Amino acid sequence: MNHNDIRTIDLLPTTGITYEQLNVDINHILSDIPAPTVNAAKICVLDSGIATNHPLLKSAIGDSYNFTQTQSAFDQCGHGTAVASVALYGDLEACNESGLWRPELFILNGKILDDNGDFDISLAENTIDKAVRYFVEEYECKIFNFSVGNENAPYSGSHIRGIAYILDKLARELDVLFVVSVGNFSDIFCHNTVQNFSDRYPEYLLENETVIIDPAPAANVLTIGAISRHEATDNAQKRINDISGIPIAKSGQPSPFTRHGPSNQGMIKPDLIAIGGNVAVNRGNRATDRRLGVLTCKYNFTENTIFNEMSGTSFSAPYIAHLAGRLLNNYPNASANLLRALLVNHANVPQIIKEIFNKSNVDNNKDDKNKQSEVSYLDVAGYGLIDESELFKSTDNVVGLLAEEQIENDKSQFYELPIPDDFIKGKRRIREIRVTLAYYSEVRTTRKDYIASRISFRVVTGNSLQEITNAFNNENKKTVSSIEEIDTKKTVPIGRRGKGTVQSTTFSMIQKNKYINKKYFFIVVTRQDSDWGKKISKKYENYALVITLADRENENAQLYTQIKERLELKNQTVIRV
Repeated sequence: MNHNDIRTIDLLPTTGITYEQLNVDINHILSDIPAPTVNAAKICVLDSGIATNHPLLKSAIGDSYNFTQTQSAFDQCGHGTAVASVALYGDLEACNESGLWRPELFILNGKILDDNGDFDISLAENTIDKAVRYFVEEYECKIFNFSVGNENAPYSGSHIRGIAYILDKLARELDVLFVVSVGNFSDIFCHNTVQNFSDRYPEYLLENETVIIDPAPAANVLTIGAISRHEATDNAQKRINDISGIPIAKSGQPSPFTRHGPSNQGMIKPDLIAIGGNVAVNRGNRATDRRLGVLTCKYNFTENTIFNEMSGTSFSAPYIAHLAGRLLNNYPNASANLLRALLVNHANVPQIIKEIFNKSNVDNNKDDKNKQSEVSYLDVAGYGLIDESELFKSTDNVVGLLAEEQIENDKSQFYELPIPDDFIKGKRRIREIRVTLAYYSEVRTTRKDYIASRISFRVVTGNSLQEITNAFNNENKKTVSSIEEIDTKKTVPIGRRGKGTVQSTTFSMIQKNKYINKKYFFIVVTRQDSDWGKKISKKYENYALVITLADRENENAQLYTQIKERLELKNQTVIRV
């Protein structure tokens, strides 16, 4: 380490897409992959088309429609097929390893890119509008994946325009969920050398050159950033001592090509992150993503090459669309807001991401440093990576509650949390209350503040509902900002989360705190429209609320049973009244 010529020391890379994973004989894959069930959820992939005859995809293709001037809806460049495969199966590496190929969703193919994978921006509004309305009217499609970005339209920090505005309007009008990629920082592959980026990682992910691009700033969509999984390039896999390909990011860190927010008025973007790939610096300081990407289906497949490996935020977005589709299978009547709230409610920023932004801040003032690092990782990772182990069902330790409601302007609605006594008392341990709210707002591209309606939530505590309602009724005539939230450790302060149309935070408590003897915990949802927004918003605006109560450190927790009993008892009381 003291030798002058040693610049850095690192562990050898350990993981990567292998030759064996990519070269799979088609005869080793089931010849008759079953179709999804008749009522399975549908995901529409708006992209370059799909190779609908691919052996892993053909049983799940619902319909194809060509919205371009090209001859057919068939994929001629490979992008749409790769995206569709991730939307259908999620983690293809896991499916390939287990040998289980069981589609749970239908894929609808909407070709909006030409055969080269390019998009005519001048026709964007009509093309997207026509495509979305077609699949909603014909198939009642609820989920749309949009892994398309305009690198010529980086977000300036002011007005939101372009495709983002189109998606925001359609999402609200048709009650559909758009899952959008944050956009790729493709310069990392275009420069003669990437050593500069390697030295500046992760700082350059927060600089002007890597801001989100249209349509990622959209308010009513889920915008998805990318993180890495693999570290071993093809050369590193062949030669154990080969260090010619040094990965820029470690597994679990932000992908070197992902982009950062925030969006309008400090709105958290991206909303979520998923696996998108990595980049390494090889001999000659050139960039390579070979064997560091995401396993996908190959559009021009042959007998022994049905898979491909690609990197980009284009492939992190469909993974979230895949999870949304599986949620819709569980909740077939769910609104798009409820799907957004459920997904974000189960996301957390990985510790490895928090750590690299802590280390990258050189400010000596501890308070400022922590504040800056918090802002940094929110702008790159948003609310984080989804924990799938708790996404689809409650357990004895983790219980989910959900509601869909409507609210008028300048009104507040109150939800009493059915918290059992055991959750508050008992041994010293961490308990968590996670709250996520999602709604669709009317928007105006001519307005700098863009969002017409502001719906937000606070978690408060008191001795009675009357005490809480009196406080909010008095404050509502002016503002609710002076009413303090419970003073516990929280992942996202209200000042940051309240900017967007999907908002989430986790409140952590231990045994000895000042709320231990409080009788009631309430979630208060409040709507306050802007002056110009009052004229164009609905009298009753829809929203979804998802709450998770978690007592993971309690081995004897019976949280699900206790909460169910409290809710049933309250229902009986209401009936008697």
